Amino acid sequence: MRTRIYLMHLCLRALLICALSSPCMPSLHAKPGDWFETWGDVFQFLPVMAGAYALARQDYHGVAQLALGTGATLAITFASKYTFVGISQANERLAGISQRPNNGSFDGFPSGHTSSAFSAAGFMQKRYGWKFGLPTTILAASVGVSRITSQRHTTLQVLAGALLGYGVSYLCAKRLKYIALDIDIGTAAIPAPQGIAQGAMYENVYKANVSYRF
Repeated sequence: MRTRIYLMHLCLRALLICALSSPCMPSLHAKPGDWFETWGDVFQFLPVMAGAYALARQDYHGVAQLALGTGATLAITFASKYTFVGISQANERLAGISQRPNNGSFDGFPSGHTSSAFSAAGFMQKRYGWKFGLPTTILAASVGVSRITSQRHTTLQVLAGALLGYGVSYLCAKRLKYIALDIDIGTAAIPAPQGIAQGAMYENVYKANVSYRF
């Protein structure tokens, strides 16, 4: 138990370090109204939180699946961004779907913050069920909303990031199976050994109930 708590604290510290060192993190002198954008900058690292939970329950296969899903999501995200940047140099109109509303750059499709956050949501939903997937999805959705309200992305760019992150990680993850193992051994009549009166018998009753979930 102590090991699990230690691992969770370690991963949460890593999340905080990543968030604070992110180039997208606003300066300390940002306006008070920018808190929601900061929220999105921090919770884009939801996969780290999901990984902390998986490590805490020693689900190492889950950690590998999360890494695969998140890695694939980010690879597709940045490949798309740089593709549209290249297209914009030849024809800006063709790359219009990827233009950011705040500065006009063409690296906005899809939203990287949103795809990252939703990769955790897709993993948690598929691996552990809706009790974990729903709260993670709500947090991921708040990241997407923060990107729209801060005018970093259009609604379409955020929706694309959400579908990409959720879908890829959902496909890469496998449901964690909970198996209940019940063993029942009933009565067994054992003939008496030689030297004991004929017809005498030992009757032994064995009863075992084992339940194990993994």
